[in-house]
Amino acid sequence: GLLSVATNKMEDDTLHSRCVAHVRANHGERAWVHVVHRLDRETSGVMVFARHARHKDDLQRQFADRDVHRIYRALTEGCPEAEYGTVVAHLVEDAHLNVREVKSGFRGAREAITHYRVLDEDGLVADVELLIETGRRHQIRMAMRKLGCPIVGDALHGATADPLGRVALHAFALEFLHPESEEPVRFEAPVPFVT
Repeated sequence: GLLSVATNKMEDDTLHSRCVAHVRANHGERAWVHVVHRLDRETSGVMVFARHARHKDDLQRQFADRDVHRIYRALTEGCPEAEYGTVVAHLVEDAHLNVREVKSGFRGAREAITHYRVLDEDGLVADVELLIETGRRHQIRMAMRKLGCPIVGDALHGATADPLGRVALHAFALEFLHPESEEPVRFEAPVPFVT
């Protein structure tokens, strides 16, 4: 997959760099696009960038205040026992960006809250809708592993099959208040692995 933003100076082909190039081609060389949030490389879907620093600040505040609804879709190996529920975990990330679950009092632990709802299942795989309150690296992937049904294609978190050639996790929708008009807006990206 394509990185949403560079994690070091050696990575120059990212979604952010492509958006900057597009905006500069249409609005001049001084135009810029500000990073508001990120997606893991393995995750497809909708993202928001900001053209102005004040809008970036407003959107990042909405993310920090948990006012942005981030809705994902995933195909999982097996099906969660409950049709819907919430997974609360405490995650810590090391210097190499590896993530692991720890106890809540562990130094550096950050709470990760993931709500899920099974939309469809056939006994082998499930189509799951996920809403995250927090935005931790690998949060959804860790939550589904914790439920005993890793995301299809996610070998790092226990998946045994990869029929799609990718991790079947997609950022389906973002809902937030427009930073200028303060009206609610919703953006969606069609799910590539569900018909």
